[in-house]
Amino acid sequence: MLSICLFLGIGGLASAQEQLVDVLRDELYREYDELKKQELPPYHMNFRVIDKQVSYVEASFGSAKNDYYFHQRRLVPQIRLGSYELDNFKEEQMGAMATKNGLSTAFLPLDNEGGEMAIRQAIWNETNNRYRYARDIYRQTVARHQVNAEQEDKAPSFSEAPVEKYYEQPLPEAKQKLDMAHWKERMKRVSAVFNEYPEIIDCKTMINYVVERRYFLNTEGTEVVQNLTYTYVMLNGQVKADDGMVLPLSVTYFAYDPEDLPSDERMIADAHHLAKTLQALRTAPVADPFTGPALLSGAASGVFFHEIFGHRTEGQRMKSDTDGQTFKKMIGKYVLPADLQVADDPTLTSYAGTDLNGFYKYDDQGVKAQRVNLVSDGILKDFLMTRTPLDGHPVSNGHARAEAGYDPVSRQSNLIVETKNHKTEEELRALLLEEVKKQGKEYGYFFKEVSGGLTYTAKGGNSSFFVNPLEVYRIYLDGRPDELVRGVDLVGTPLSMFSNIIYAGGESQVFTGMCGAESGQIPVTAISPTILVNKVETQRKAKSQDMLPILPRPERK
Repeated sequence: MLSICLFLGIGGLASAQEQLVDVLRDELYREYDELKKQELPPYHMNFRVIDKQVSYVEASFGSAKNDYYFHQRRLVPQIRLGSYELDNFKEEQMGAMATKNGLSTAFLPLDNEGGEMAIRQAIWNETNNRYRYARDIYRQTVARHQVNAEQEDKAPSFSEAPVEKYYEQPLPEAKQKLDMAHWKERMKRVSAVFNEYPEIIDCKTMINYVVERRYFLNTEGTEVVQNLTYTYVMLNGQVKADDGMVLPLSVTYFAYDPEDLPSDERMIADAHHLAKTLQALRTAPVADPFTGPALLSGAASGVFFHEIFGHRTEGQRMKSDTDGQTFKKMIGKYVLPADLQVADDPTLTSYAGTDLNGFYKYDDQGVKAQRVNLVSDGILKDFLMTRTPLDGHPVSNGHARAEAGYDPVSRQSNLIVETKNHKTEEELRALLLEEVKKQGKEYGYFFKEVSGGLTYTAKGGNSSFFVNPLEVYRIYLDGRPDELVRGVDLVGTPLSMFSNIIYAGGESQVFTGMCGAESGQIPVTAISPTILVNKVETQRKAKSQDMLPILPRPERK
């Protein structure tokens, strides 16, 4: 793998908007009953629909640049042939045939009243396609299972789960779309700040508001309808150094409701700070490759833990013999320092007053979301599980997640790192300098801001990670002022990096983002304090081949 409530009852809903639930239920059981007559009948089916509305506004240098609104519905039927012990998902986690444009998927009409037959036709067509593919894959799976060497994991292909009934009313119409004109003026106002800084070659301020209405029904009787909303604003600027290196920086704000986003005054102040940091970054020295001690801010360490730790606790991936399975046999063993605690909790809506992007009530298999304590006092306790069991982990803990159009697999939500023995920021800095002296170094590093990262977990490859720092400082042993540097990539291998963590701070930062893996892009949050690592490895970014601009940037008249 490569990585980047009130139950009101569902039956007989009167509103036109909710006719979709009745149509999905009717078609699910009609097609299930028909397919039961086939030579290879399904033992389980489910329909998952994501009704998604997106409002987007972007501005640059004080002018509107792009805006759009779209509304779509995507259906993913899942058809399981065979039995809980062995089915068509044993070796093929995605239940749809790949096409030139990705996985096979169905777009449903948006008109519930006039388009009911068109909706039924689209469901019928995609279910047919999925059944044919499921039948072929199941036959191949059975054949391989009969002749291949016995697999190490003896767990079944699928596990049972409680029947759930949950329904949320649709959001009011006024909450389903941005006031585009209002936000266009706000984004123009904030982006105009960058006109005051001639070194900035590109910028954008944007808001993205997503409203999802998620439907899940299966033949076991589970019916879940829930709303998920998220909105974020990003301020982004770029400069280019004299050697051609492009240097971006961003500030992001997240909330469930656009009304809860910061004021223009706050955004404008942050845009000025961003622009001044970019000016300094443009003339900062390029860092040489380095091994030695470093501090990672809460935001940087959150990405670090998400990439190199969190992905290796996603249980379903370990079902595959091609996965590196870093932690599969380490339950009950120390994997982190003894004072560190790590949990993944999709039930949390906020942390220290900040909204969390990984919140949901039910996962994409209709299982209730649950907090999972992954590490207690440094000891690995559990994995993030779907209804695909592992030896020793027989049931789901509500972490099946997927973007529209994909089948769900184990994914993170709100990853939380905490310590029982926290240090103050001043103590961490002093401890960093002690490590610098002990190792005979001139300086250590402070990684303040990062943009994200990726990790490789596949067997046979280099089980490595990469984090992309944006704002990095040298902290000198001799007392010189901290020095901003550029051109740094943070790299390494996970087990080595885990063993190098020695202390953590007490105040956490929240890093909000989107994570891409085999089940698509999903919203996630990483929460972590500053950590001190006695040894990191950095490499110099690849040299840019871009030429500097020939013409000066236009000036306002």
